[in-house]
Amino acid sequence: MKITRQELQRLRQRHRGYRITLGVELGVLLLLPLAQSTPWLLSVLWVVLAAELMFFLSRFSALGRRSLMYSLGGLAILLEITWHLTLVLLPSVGRALTLPHVMVWVAFLLVTVIRKVKSLVREPFVTFSVVLGAASGYLSIGLAGGVMLTALWVLHPAAFVASALPPVSAAGDLTVAIAPALTAAAFSLLTTVGSNVLDSANVTAQVVSNLITIAGQLYVAILIGLILGRMHQRVL
Repeated sequence: MKITRQELQRLRQRHRGYRITLGVELGVLLLLPLAQSTPWLLSVLWVVLAAELMFFLSRFSALGRRSLMYSLGGLAILLEITWHLTLVLLPSVGRALTLPHVMVWVAFLLVTVIRKVKSLVREPFVTFSVVLGAASGYLSIGLAGGVMLTALWVLHPAAFVASALPPVSAAGDLTVAIAPALTAAAFSLLTTVGSNVLDSANVTAQVVSNLITIAGQLYVAILIGLILGRMHQRVL
């Protein structure tokens, strides 16, 4: 397969984007304990992640239709900043924005995962950077799961076990305070380890839990099949 110099440059930029995306997502995951005591930090991490995904997945991806990524990503960043500001200045407005805020983030991250899978499928070669790109997609599902659990907390707090959630002070918004714990719980569900924050007797909680776990397992199965198939074709 012949690749032009321009295509090779875009390929390198895209692979660099895979590595950077994985690094940013790992940074978000590793900084969750610090975000537990510093509520604004998680918001900053989400904004950085959204900006990075918009830049690399839209600018260097071989796929078209960038407008959806820019629209959802820009709206997610705007709602993230507005949400935190209103929680401080106008708490009632901030609580009203909680549901739209998390729903936009879920949509943005799901579109990101789908776009990343499509981009990985079109890669001409399976390299170490491509494998890292596949890993970053897996982490994106975990982050989307954390946002889904946050939305579930807003809509149906009875689905959670209060004693399993971290203690928080009465000041500020409870959703902001426990969002890092819910994100960490989503990764436990994603890796099939399981989490005790959800009420096992609650049907809604079990449905959301199963969705996160199944999505993670399907992603791994599909990507492994695609990568092994591409390597087999390359050998032949």
